[in-house]
Amino acid sequence: MKAHSLSWLPAVLLALFIGACSKKVDVNSSASELEKAFQAPAAPAAGQAASAGAAPTAPAEAQELVNTALTAARADDFAGGVIALQAAQRKPGVSAEQLMAVQRTKQAMTAALVNRAANGDQNALAQLKAIERTRSQ
Repeated sequence: MKAHSLSWLPAVLLALFIGACSKKVDVNSSASELEKAFQAPAAPAAGQAASAGAAPTAPAEAQELVNTALTAARADDFAGGVIALQAAQRKPGVSAEQLMAVQRTKQAMTAALVNRAANGDQNALAQLKAIERTRSQ
């Protein structure tokens, strides 16, 4: 009788596990975080030196790639965004905070594409294939 009363336990544990693992990744919030990480500080007034404690700025090439990725994300071109962010990661001078924001955004974009492809979206599948081609080169 006691074994029968605990038969529901595996189902509950499975439901909790699935709920914990299915945290929704939000492309918009990660893109916003990326944008903040790469925002250039306001230019100092003429004749003033930049303060020593100012946040490091990304090199211009990395900043351009991030801007390209953000534009692509807004246009729902996640493959273009991921590819641009892959290139931005390889640029020298990008801070650790910026690299983490780049990685989180790439993960969010890729996860969104995987979810869409799993639901039959052929465009998402094509975008995933485009990303894979850049990784294999």
